[in-house]
Amino acid sequence: MRDAELSPDDLRTLCDMDEGVLSPRIYADEAIYRLELDRIFGRAWVLLCPEQQIPKPGDFFNTYVGADRVIVVRQKDGSIKGLLNQCRHRGNELARPDSGNTKMFTCSYHGWSYDLQGNLRNVPHEEIVFPNGFDKSAWGCGAMAQVESYKGLVFGTWDPTAPPLEDYLADAAWYLDIFLDRFEGGLELMGGVNKWVIKANWKIVAEQFVNDMLHPEQTHISAFLASVPPDADLSGMQLPVTGRQFTSPHGHGMGLWTDGPILDLTIGPVARRYFMEESYPAAVARVGRARADVQAAHMNLFPSCVVLFGFNHLRVIQAVGPQESEIWTWQFVPAAAPLEVKKTWAANVQRAFGAGGLFETDDSAVWAGIQRTLRGTMGRRLPFNVGMGDRTNQGPDADYPGRVTQRAYSEVAARGFYHRWLEMLTHDTWTELDQAAKARHAEGARQ
Repeated sequence: MRDAELSPDDLRTLCDMDEGVLSPRIYADEAIYRLELDRIFGRAWVLLCPEQQIPKPGDFFNTYVGADRVIVVRQKDGSIKGLLNQCRHRGNELARPDSGNTKMFTCSYHGWSYDLQGNLRNVPHEEIVFPNGFDKSAWGCGAMAQVESYKGLVFGTWDPTAPPLEDYLADAAWYLDIFLDRFEGGLELMGGVNKWVIKANWKIVAEQFVNDMLHPEQTHISAFLASVPPDADLSGMQLPVTGRQFTSPHGHGMGLWTDGPILDLTIGPVARRYFMEESYPAAVARVGRARADVQAAHMNLFPSCVVLFGFNHLRVIQAVGPQESEIWTWQFVPAAAPLEVKKTWAANVQRAFGAGGLFETDDSAVWAGIQRTLRGTMGRRLPFNVGMGDRTNQGPDADYPGRVTQRAYSEVAARGFYHRWLEMLTHDTWTELDQAAKARHAEGARQ
């Protein structure tokens, strides 16, 4: 049931992307957050983990979908299920470790045990506590309605009526393949998941990765300077301005650069040489020149899956509260690359985007600073402007599919993200959502 205090008309007054105006309330109100948990995280496809995190039958990984705890578990036949991490007796967590391998999930409270499929298999003293009999088949774990993998990334949705994953990704899959398909031999996961907490609403983080190509020259200037060798000649160096933005009817979006020194200043010269020179001919053959020429890019798959291209860095934004999120990250390297390339690539990305990384701490400080301004009354009253960018300078591109800008600096992808955010909060069915998205992205639609 929709929150009585937040009608569709109320929500539309908070988010008007035709005009590029957004209310700060959407980042702070508990009622809006609860609605998001139900109507976005309860229906959308959400990244659960890489398949390499759970390679063998019985391997499991504990994650969140919105605020719900979910066990991602590899089945005996190799398939994958997403189980609600909750015992059906009194609601205790079934699995407390972050990951592991098991044959059964047994509640530490009263000992109810479930198999890998979530079926209830054992109730201690069943004959005594249920003397009239007990139908265990009716008391299995809650399970995600659909779980699918896309080229090694596991996604899940609670909604049985949600479209298939590839339909949900749509044009964004072409861009995601830059990350997943570029290298012969595929990608190798380095270690496991890294996690940290930030004091900011999940949308603040997602919006940056879906759209914001402008902030690096301000937010990260000290990090760029710290990454430059002491004897480097800075007279001719400038941050990149040549690029594109992509926005999707489904709320996905990205910004990409095709020039500039970003990779030299992050993954380092050894990894960059492998990326843009040694592996480049094979990349052109695999994904085409347009995609192989992307030197760096950031993407957010709606609602909260982040991909950093060139850095081979994957993350999910866990929306654990209205004013707090967790960042979970995985680092990949080209599986066929020399060991030296793998080590330097992973170490330099950790130095840039780890919990204490040069670029990550810059971003985290800004995200937390935004959230602090929303504590007061006036800070939630004055609207934000999300209107940057020429709304007519977008459309078909010779090299890139979907709705694409011809300039890097714009907020078209942010507006696409918030259009979809509002649609998911105000439409009840996927048919309605599809109709709304098609109408919005029709020829001549304002973005």
